[in-house]
Amino acid sequence: MSQLIEHVQHLADEIGPRPATTDAEAQAAAYIDDVFRARGLEVERQEFDCPRTYSWAYVAYHVLTLGAAVLSRWFGWPAFLVAVASAVLMWFDLDTRWGLSRLMPKGPSQNVIARHVPKARRNERIKRVVVVAHYDSAKSSLAFSPGMVKNFGLTFSLMKWLTFITPAVIFISVLPWTKGWQPWSWYATLAIAVYLVVPLLIDVHREFFMKAVDGANDNASGVAALLGVMALTVPEPESEPSRFVPDSPIRRTPEAAADADVVLEDALLSYTPIAPAEDDLRRPSFGTFGDVDWDADEPEGPSSAQSSFDMGDTAGWDSLADEPRPAAPAVEPERAQRRGLRDWLGLGSTFEVREQGRKIGHWENFDDDDDDGFGVKGGTAGDPAFDDPAFAADEAARIRRRVTTGIDRALTEKEVWFVATGAEEVGTSGMLAFLKEYEEDLRDALIINIDNVGTGSLFWVTSEGMARRYHCDRRLASSAKRVARDEELPVRGKEYRSLSTDATPALARGFKAMSVMAFDINGRLPNWHWRTDTAENVEPENVELAATFVTKLIREL
Repeated sequence: MSQLIEHVQHLADEIGPRPATTDAEAQAAAYIDDVFRARGLEVERQEFDCPRTYSWAYVAYHVLTLGAAVLSRWFGWPAFLVAVASAVLMWFDLDTRWGLSRLMPKGPSQNVIARHVPKARRNERIKRVVVVAHYDSAKSSLAFSPGMVKNFGLTFSLMKWLTFITPAVIFISVLPWTKGWQPWSWYATLAIAVYLVVPLLIDVHREFFMKAVDGANDNASGVAALLGVMALTVPEPESEPSRFVPDSPIRRTPEAAADADVVLEDALLSYTPIAPAEDDLRRPSFGTFGDVDWDADEPEGPSSAQSSFDMGDTAGWDSLADEPRPAAPAVEPERAQRRGLRDWLGLGSTFEVREQGRKIGHWENFDDDDDDGFGVKGGTAGDPAFDDPAFAADEAARIRRRVTTGIDRALTEKEVWFVATGAEEVGTSGMLAFLKEYEEDLRDALIINIDNVGTGSLFWVTSEGMARRYHCDRRLASSAKRVARDEELPVRGKEYRSLSTDATPALARGFKAMSVMAFDINGRLPNWHWRTDTAENVEPENVELAATFVTKLIREL
């Protein structure tokens, strides 16, 4: 899977930063589209409009909350209502619901969706698994600088909870029996809200002075792992058996047929160059069968219009003989074996096939109750193996093993969707659009999100969410634990207490989802949203481990 790091390099180095709604993001989508199509998958582009950034929405929340705190001394109840509205809308935004971010200037983005859908047997319900990874990259911010990112959990929690507490403090200060607390209650309100100046300035600085990052770990590594899962799950197009036959059959020697293991044991092959005899051209044809020398008792060469396939005491077939074949050494059978076809059918030495054919006239004249010593005219008389019910089952099992050799049915017989989402870094917009359009198809599906897996220790995320905590699907978590134990993979479970992933909106809406991510020794995402998030800082082994783990997880489901 060395190609996985090439995907990372192409996205992060050749295309570079991929902010939402930009041409670079569209180029990344086209690249992923090409990789899907090269694997023989049908690809769909889901286009949607989304915000170009999330910063201005949070600037608005901070301004509204600070303004309400300042004005609460003179306009108590109106200030309280404004603070409540700001807190509620921000909570909805954090929970991937409707908020002010939906009102911000928008641009076009797209999801790239490929499906591997095996054929279902009658009354069979195929399990559906959706593998997701976003391909856009974020704009950097001072909040993610090396000096501040180590306290990101604390600063983010302060921003969130102080926004929620401010309207509560304003409410207390405007009650009739607390008017005597002024101006001290107002000072307390200002002291609580004043911290919001810090994230306000950071967001404004971000929009005017910061640039988008290469996004190698976040999240070219996740896309590469997704493409690795595709390579391990979807058979290559040329490896799938074709339902069509070429116009001209391929002629092979007996040795080639034996090497290909398509000849039953004890079978003897005989090939001769043939040309249609003048008598054969006048003879009615039954399609694909040649003439059979029913009465041959002595060794003699094949007739000029005959190519025989002698199965000994088991079966006999005439080979296709529509055009001249290359000469090959004849394999002479022994005398008893030459009589195998006649004895197998239960025919005497005086049986005349043409005369009997003229008497019958048509296949519909066969009598199922005919007991003339010939038995079933279909050609099964004289072999008790066909009367054994186990014979057909054994033959079917043998053929099935032959066809499926080297194919992992636990993987290839699952319906797997590969979804590369755009605009994740501006509020999981791509995932929201995907869930909205395919809600009915995804209700019973299992969704696996791959994000930031390029370096660090690999984990499956047990819970996540910015406003509320959402636990991952129990079945996915149980299967992940079993795969890690049985396969001895260095993967464990861990909570993720930070920004949302593409699994967050799915969990918030009741879908069955789980994220797979990698964290450093301090429990943080390495090089997160910073200029150091380059391809050089991505470990190929990490990406390969993520692809292997997710593939085995799909197999286990």
